[in-house]
Amino acid sequence: MSSRRARPQSYRPTLLLWALTAGFCIAEACLLFLTYRHTLEYRQLSAQVGLVQQGSAFAYQLSATPAIHPADDPRQRWLTNLLRGLLAGGTPLHTLENIRVAAGPVEGQEARRILAELNAHWSAITSQAPLAAGGPDGTTELEVERASRLAIELSAIGPGMSQLTGHLTRQRDEAVRLADLFALLALGTGLLACVVVGALLLQQRRRSERSGRLMRSMMNQIGAGVCILGSTDKIADANRAACRMLGRPRKALRGRRLDEILSLHDGVWTGERPDGLPLAIERIPGVIEGYKGPLRIMTLLDVTARHLTNECLQHLAHHDPLTGLPNRGFLAPHFHKELQRCEENKSMLGVAVLDLDGFKPINDTYGHAIGDALLVQISQRLGAALRNGDVIARIGGDEFAGVFPDINNRDTLNFLGERLLGIFSHPFHIQGQLITIGGSIGLAIAPEDGMDQDSLLKAADAAMYRAKHDGRPTLRLASIAGDSVAA
Repeated sequence: MSSRRARPQSYRPTLLLWALTAGFCIAEACLLFLTYRHTLEYRQLSAQVGLVQQGSAFAYQLSATPAIHPADDPRQRWLTNLLRGLLAGGTPLHTLENIRVAAGPVEGQEARRILAELNAHWSAITSQAPLAAGGPDGTTELEVERASRLAIELSAIGPGMSQLTGHLTRQRDEAVRLADLFALLALGTGLLACVVVGALLLQQRRRSERSGRLMRSMMNQIGAGVCILGSTDKIADANRAACRMLGRPRKALRGRRLDEILSLHDGVWTGERPDGLPLAIERIPGVIEGYKGPLRIMTLLDVTARHLTNECLQHLAHHDPLTGLPNRGFLAPHFHKELQRCEENKSMLGVAVLDLDGFKPINDTYGHAIGDALLVQISQRLGAALRNGDVIARIGGDEFAGVFPDINNRDTLNFLGERLLGIFSHPFHIQGQLITIGGSIGLAIAPEDGMDQDSLLKAADAAMYRAKHDGRPTLRLASIAGDSVAA
């Protein structure tokens, strides 16, 4: 419930930032649109002012020569098109320099009133018939009266055009003033948006940094190792406990996967620190709420001591504490595994039982300490005489059992038995004493002598006792029928 309430609060600065950014963008767009609109209006009014000024000049010229035929004078035709275009729009004009200009309709009640009066005067002029040519003697009273009215109408066109020019000029100046004003407002709004949004981004970044420092401080107070994982399971951050546990600084951990440092064995992630110390860790995945959303974390528990203790207990349970050789507890499952592989691969498995000759008198004469040291040296020599994959275990006080996989035939097993007997050919140096001892070995082979541990050990033990009865260090091979064969 608390996480649901905390999440909207953490996102409130982000929502405010987006809302302000959207508001500034809308205001900036409106101001730019108004600037563009008044700029277009300014350009249109500038064109209209230029056309009206040219029309005014033509009107003054025509008022000085009222006898010219309107149909034949290009200035009168041009003025006709200009007045129509300014009133209704859409009439393209060609200046006297043959420049094409589109005269848009004028806006504003006062400007259209002036333009309507000009159109009325001009309609009166263009609707009259042309004046007759000739001197004063040939002119009738009607023609004189018409010429007088035409001069009056033409004289009214010039001042009206000047008045329209002044009005359009004032509209043009107002349009350029508004365009400049909105452009400045757009610039100011853009600068204000940069300042406000930048301040909010800086505030949000500082808040995120404070949140990160707070989270890192909290993580560093935790005794367990904590790693924050990225989207690809790579370490994004780690607390001090994790760095100390893994023996690596934070920079060396960032960007690496935990699988690259540790490997899974029997449910425990094990590895080695850079200083060579062993490492065993239990990993607990989890998710926490971060400033920008859920964060995947991995909690690391150091179980190295417990793991080493378990390994030590396992070793003690399956190995002889004096010699370090495997014991009976190790031999039973190993026998089962090798016999199963022997059956699957249709191969042979050799078994040896070795018993020391005369160990009790040595123990009674020199003491148990030397006797134990002698057993240790014998175990070391036996281990050195084995092949890779062979196993020899101490199954009694002075009795050993060996398991030899992948035996080709009895001759190979016989050769291995002779190698084991060869360790007794040189005396043992123990605490300044030279001690000579021998051994008797009995050998058996699977599947000829059996396919289970008891049968094979029983056959090899019987062969060992026959060798011991010979009275000298020797070995005996068990046969299928149970007869002994001298090596």
